[in-house]
Amino acid sequence: MDVDKPEDVAHSDGLLMHELTVVNALLSRYVLRFLDADAERVAPIAAAEEHALAERLNAAADGIRARAVRRDSAPNLGGHVDGEQV
Repeated sequence: MDVDKPEDVAHSDGLLMHELTVVNALLSRYVLRFLDADAERVAPIAAAEEHALAERLNAAADGIRARAVRRDSAPNLGGHVDGEQV
């Protein structure tokens, strides 16, 4: 995708925000499940599930990093600079 076009930037940002909301929900469930397992109400989280969540978190972090790099290199595409809309 050519992220130099404003419409592509907006689409890319939208996909990132969607992924972040999904990851947020997964993290919330992870924390609650961990607490329930710690209280011995449910079985502990499987290591494979933790690995999968870690990979998803890494991918989301990569997306945030890529957005920051894009904004640094072309601040007029997608965001704010020093609190001002650009």
